[in-house]
Amino acid sequence: MSIDDKYIGQEGFSILSNNDTGKIVLMVESTRATEIEEAMEKLGQNRYKIKNISMDMSATYACVFNNVVPNAVQVIDKFHVMKYIYKVVCAVRSKRVKELQKQLSKGRKRTEADRKILAEIELLRRVSHAITQSSDNWNEEMTETINHLFTKHLDLKIAYQISQKFKQWYKYENRIKSTQQITQNLHDWYKEATLISEFKYVIKMIHKHEPEIINFFQHGLSNAKAERLNGKIQRFVSCNYGLKDKDFFLYRTANYFS
Repeated sequence: MSIDDKYIGQEGFSILSNNDTGKIVLMVESTRATEIEEAMEKLGQNRYKIKNISMDMSATYACVFNNVVPNAVQVIDKFHVMKYIYKVVCAVRSKRVKELQKQLSKGRKRTEADRKILAEIELLRRVSHAITQSSDNWNEEMTETINHLFTKHLDLKIAYQISQKFKQWYKYENRIKSTQQITQNLHDWYKEATLISEFKYVIKMIHKHEPEIINFFQHGLSNAKAERLNGKIQRFVSCNYGLKDKDFFLYRTANYFS
């Protein structure tokens, strides 16, 4: 199973879906733990058929499954974790942009030095998406641009390299390793990541959810199908020009997606 939140119009929904079928099992018009638990109890004994559940790092969903299906294995979604990792790399890039902006002259007329700084800022902005990807996805021009920036901004290069090492650690192929070895490799990454101060809060967050993150290697679960389902629902909303009649929308959603 996977569980994820989805805002439809002004309302927040929690959607429990089956990873095998891609269908909605439960859709609750709430993101509150008590209300989600009440809805899940309506599943009766069927809820104990849930063996594992993929979710983000929401304390709400963890609380719900601890109370309602305590024996289900919780797996933190890989893509949510990687989003936080790349967010740090982007934060280092943004810090460099701000530092360069401070070096600009205060006058209205731009000097030659200002033009060089502005060109450097433009390059940093241009690579904002590329530094959240593997270097295999870069074309020749982007590779040249990023290598130029890495030469001038060493902390950005280190942050990117640390993010890629974490991505390598997170590969599902590593499931052949023992849990002890996987855990040790993660702890080694913690030590290396401390080289960049922006990684400290991410290290703390990952350490807090370490067991649920490592469960990925045993079960291979992610929220990919849940995110795909969210996209289908969003297209469904767009095709119907919003939610003019919420009850009718939910009725049609149940027929199409459950």
